[in-house]
Amino acid sequence: MKKYIISAVVIVLLMVATTIKLIGNKRELDEAKVPVDRTKIPVAVKVATVEKSKLSIAVNYPAVVQPIEDARVFTQASGMVEQLYIELGTRVKEGQVIGQLDADMLRINLRDAQLAFGKSLDDYNRVKDLYDHNAASKVDMLNAKYSHDKIDNQIRLLEKQIENTSIKAPISGVVHAKMVKEGEFVNPGTPIAFISNVFTLKATVYVNQELVYQLTEGDLAKITTPILPEKVFEGKIEFISPVADAHHNYQVDLLLETSDHRLRGGSDVQVSFQTYSAEEVLQIPMSALVTDAEEPYVFLVEGGTVVMRTVETGLVKGDDVEIIKGLSEGDHIVTTGQINLREGSIVNIID
Repeated sequence: MKKYIISAVVIVLLMVATTIKLIGNKRELDEAKVPVDRTKIPVAVKVATVEKSKLSIAVNYPAVVQPIEDARVFTQASGMVEQLYIELGTRVKEGQVIGQLDADMLRINLRDAQLAFGKSLDDYNRVKDLYDHNAASKVDMLNAKYSHDKIDNQIRLLEKQIENTSIKAPISGVVHAKMVKEGEFVNPGTPIAFISNVFTLKATVYVNQELVYQLTEGDLAKITTPILPEKVFEGKIEFISPVADAHHNYQVDLLLETSDHRLRGGSDVQVSFQTYSAEEVLQIPMSALVTDAEEPYVFLVEGGTVVMRTVETGLVKGDDVEIIKGLSEGDHIVTTGQINLREGSIVNIID
């Protein structure tokens, strides 16, 4: 009997201990559910100062620059190439003589014609004098004049043919191909050389209709190339197509001077059109903007605490946002740590 009494006492003691433990656990759980007041705990944040600065927005288009004009050099006469005054890379001017065909036979014929011209002129003057004194017929006088005029025309033709034996550059530029050599026989239309005007280059881009109405002939654009990263070229709009292509894009041609001749035809470039520019604009870092509400807002630091300030934004450029309304120059705004902030939070500004 005594044995059963002891067992019952042990069971009762275990039940009491378990109950006490459960009550303690519940108390701990209830205490854990009580929200901790963190309003007095400073939140570490980084801040930035609202400043005014220049804001410019540009759009970029890829392009390939080409010489403004190319031309093949042809000869207007047949003959053997007697001399060529050009090599690859030779710079020439429009109208410059760059070669010469053999013109010896033409010059001999010209001298013969000039001699005949003098004799025909004497014959004509003699017959005309006789005609004036009724000693020769009018037919004799007209025949003499015809012979004289024919030789005069022959001289003009030979002079023109001799002139055509000079090979001239049709444009100013640089020789970058040479098709014939001295001693070769050529006919009219035979290409002699290829010249490109690389002193002025042209870049062609195709822009959308939103941009094309912001551009005007004569406007300037920046042209850069990864080949010459330190150099910025200036392009001037020469032509804007009045009609869009099948993709609703408009052709825009820009001319750029290359006085240092560093940029070569066929190079890849980026054409940058400035679509907006303002000298004094309030800007903040994109990281300061919070957009989880109906209107964007920032946390403004005032006296060690923060207030939520709704802002009206404008243009965005990279990591900067234009602020139209809601902030003033010199305001301090939080750029990191906003996730732990609410209205009135105490902040600890860190570098």
